[in-house]
Amino acid sequence: MLRLLGFFVVVLLVLRVARHLPLVGGLFQIPLIGFWLAAILVSVVGSKLAGNWVDRRKEKAFERQLGEVDTPHNLGKLGSLLLSQRRPARALGYLGRAISGEPEVAEWRYRAGCALLSLRRFEEAIDTLQTCLGINEGHAYGQVLLRLAEAHQGNREPELALEALKRHDVNHGANPESAYRHGLAFKALGRGEEARAAWASVTELVQQAPSYQRRAAWPWIARAGLARLRP
Repeated sequence: MLRLLGFFVVVLLVLRVARHLPLVGGLFQIPLIGFWLAAILVSVVGSKLAGNWVDRRKEKAFERQLGEVDTPHNLGKLGSLLLSQRRPARALGYLGRAISGEPEVAEWRYRAGCALLSLRRFEEAIDTLQTCLGINEGHAYGQVLLRLAEAHQGNREPELALEALKRHDVNHGANPESAYRHGLAFKALGRGEEARAAWASVTELVQQAPSYQRRAAWPWIARAGLARLRP
């Protein structure tokens, strides 16, 4: 009961503030509709905060386990968890320690490369991902080569991005993401027709993908379409 009462108090406070916001304030002044909009806003924000709280608790629990068994494998798992929570800077510290303890494990270098890429540390990402490929060329079903192409593109090296994409397509076959990234590299090289052809092929590749992969592949169609519209 107290929790429900607290929710309504927060909604009324948000409603009071939202009524004075520019552009959208008028919506919150409409009887009933304004209240429900405020309630939805409080619910969404509350769910997000609760999710973050749960993630932090999981992380703390994992860290306590690490205190008991501080192994490179556990360090790598914790780094991977942090990376999945979009916390690449924290993830990188654990992944670096995992790499030091298990230098032959491709997974930790792949995750570290992804973290460096998220932090826009492109040259370091390139070195880490290339080392990963040296350990296992086919690790992560071609994702290493796609991330390497992305890092080269971020480092303004479209020729090297194309080389990584060609290796990916030879080893694993073309997919919507590789076609999209081909288009980016071609455009950066001034090869407009090839870029447009690559982006046009994204839709066909999505349609050819297995049904269980198709839903995750659809966003590449939107990204390719937007890329074609940019001058």
